[in-house]
Amino acid sequence: MVDQKLNKHYTDYDIFLKKAKRDFDSKWRGDFKSTASINDFHLMKTLGTGSFGRVILVRQKSKEDKLFAIKMMEKDHIVKTKQVLHTISEIRIMDAVRMEFLIYMEYFFKDNVYLFLVMPFINGGEMFLHLRHLKKFDETMSKFYAAQVILAFEYIHYLGLVYRDLKPENILIDKDGFVKVTDYGFCKKIDDQRTYTLC
Repeated sequence: MVDQKLNKHYTDYDIFLKKAKRDFDSKWRGDFKSTASINDFHLMKTLGTGSFGRVILVRQKSKEDKLFAIKMMEKDHIVKTKQVLHTISEIRIMDAVRMEFLIYMEYFFKDNVYLFLVMPFINGGEMFLHLRHLKKFDETMSKFYAAQVILAFEYIHYLGLVYRDLKPENILIDKDGFVKVTDYGFCKKIDDQRTYTLC
């Protein structure tokens, strides 16, 4: 009886991964176009800044209770730092992944200065901050987080992606305590199962 339940669980998970791969491949090959504009959002406050640009907390006008984080990337900086291909790859990956423990892109648009990547707002902050506050996670919490990260990476690898930047700063924790792996800047799609470039 237990073996039958386990076999069904593994079969269901295998079906999930195969469907996820088909969905990812379809989105990856599809045309990419703008799906919103800055006028669709109320700008609220800056969440963070970096060399790429900044992240802004916004509220969607059509869904007043829905908060998003918009990553604004300066086009000029992307070109000057020769990050065009990396940026295109990051955007396409964020658009195509759909998994509970990964950040994905809900909308994309651009203007003359910026690229705008609209993602769900995760209000729990970085795992790094939680770890620094608690000093260490107990065994139960460590297993809980590790299991989610493992599932996220199993999904990523099944899609033919390598992530290459796992660290506590790139793991967000949502309001319910679940993880969301973010930042696909070093992520790469590999077709021949090998990569020959450095991050």
